Amino acid sequence: MASEEDEFAGAVAHEIAHVAARHMTCQATKSQIAGVAGMIPGVLLGGWTGYAVRQAASAAIPMTFLSFTRHDESEADYLGVQYMYAAGYDPTGAISIFEKLESMQKTKPGAVAKVFSTHPMDSDRIDRTEKEIQRILPSKPEYVVTSSEYRAMRDRLMALENRRQPSPESRPHLIRPGDDKLPDTGTDARPTVKRKDIVE
Repeated sequence: MASEEDEFAGAVAHEIAHVAARHMTCQATKSQIAGVAGMIPGVLLGGWTGYAVRQAASAAIPMTFLSFTRHDESEADYLGVQYMYAAGYDPTGAISIFEKLESMQKTKPGAVAKVFSTHPMDSDRIDRTEKEIQRILPSKPEYVVTSSEYRAMRDRLMALENRRQPSPESRPHLIRPGDDKLPDTGTDARPTVKRKDIVE
C-alpha cells in the first residue's frame, strides 16, 4: 500500500514509537498483575469452584490486554511523526498511509482486520495527527518523499509476491467421478507422480 517511501516510513515510525514508549512491556506487566489478582479468588475458594474461577481468569485476562489502548495509539502517532521528521521524511506521509488504511478498512474490511484489531483507524485520529504536525513541527525547505532505492525494492517485492500467487490454471482441481468440467490437460487427467533421475 505504501507507494511512497514516506508512507512506509510513517508505518515503521509508528511501530518504533510503540517500542520506544514500551507499550508492549506495560501491557505485559498489567497482564501479569491482573493474572495474579485473578488467581487470588480461585485460590481462596478452592475445589472445583476455585478451579473454574482460575480457568476463567486465565482465559479472559489475555484478551483484555491483546490490543493497545487509545492512549498508546495516540502516543505512537505523536512520536512517530516526530521520528519521521527527525529522519528527514515528510511527516504527512503518515497521514497518507493512515488515509489509505482507513479507506481499505471501509472497502475491504477483512483484508486488514488483523492490523485494525490492534490499530483501529478513524478520521478523528487522522485529524488529530494532522493538527499535531502543524502545531509541533516547523516546515522544512525539503523532505524525503521517496527514492529510487525504495521504488526498486518495492517493485522487487511486488514481483516476488505476484510470482507466489498461483494462476487459476495451475491451482489443483478436485476431480470427481462423472465430472464433465475436467481441466484440459491433454492426458487422461489421472494424477501421476513423476520421479526425477538421481545423478550420482
